[in-house]
Amino acid sequence: TLQFLVQSFFLAPCVGPRLGMDGLWHSLGDAETRSYISVVLVFLAGVTLQFLGCIVYHNWWPLLTAFAYVLVPMPYLFFADDNLQGGWVDASKFLTGAAAIGTVAVPAVLYAAHTITRGALYMEILAVVLMGGSLVAYDQLSEESSAGGFYSAL
Repeated sequence: TLQFLVQSFFLAPCVGPRLGMDGLWHSLGDAETRSYISVVLVFLAGVTLQFLGCIVYHNWWPLLTAFAYVLVPMPYLFFADDNLQGGWVDASKFLTGAAAIGTVAVPAVLYAAHTITRGALYMEILAVVLMGGSLVAYDQLSEESSAGGFYSAL
C-alpha cells in the first residue's frame, strides 16, 4: 500500500505512466552521462548539507568554510601553466592542500570554541566529505574520458 502511494503520488506525475524510475534513469543517456549526473547530485547533496548545518541550528558560522571552498582551486587556476617549473607546481599543490585542510579545520575550531553545536559539526564534515568525494569522482571520470582530469596540467 505504501509503495502504491509513493508511485501514484510522487512518481506518476513526474515520470508518466509507462516509464517508471528505471526507465527514467536509462533514458538520461549513456553510462558516462549518468555517472556525471550522479556526481552532480552528490555534490548538490553536500551543498544542501552545508546550508542545512547552518539553517537547522540557527547559526551561520559554519558557512565560513565557503571561503575555503573558494580558496581550494585558486592555486591551480593561478599556477596551472605548462611552462611552470617544479617549485611553483609544488607551491600550488601545497596551497591547495592547505586550503582543503581548512574545510575540515574551520568547523572543528568553531566546535572547539563552542560556537557551533555537535550536529552542525557533523553536517559540515559530511558536506565536506560529499563535496570532496564528488570532486575526486569527477576528476576520475574526466581522466577516463578524453577531456583530461582536473589536475592534468599539473
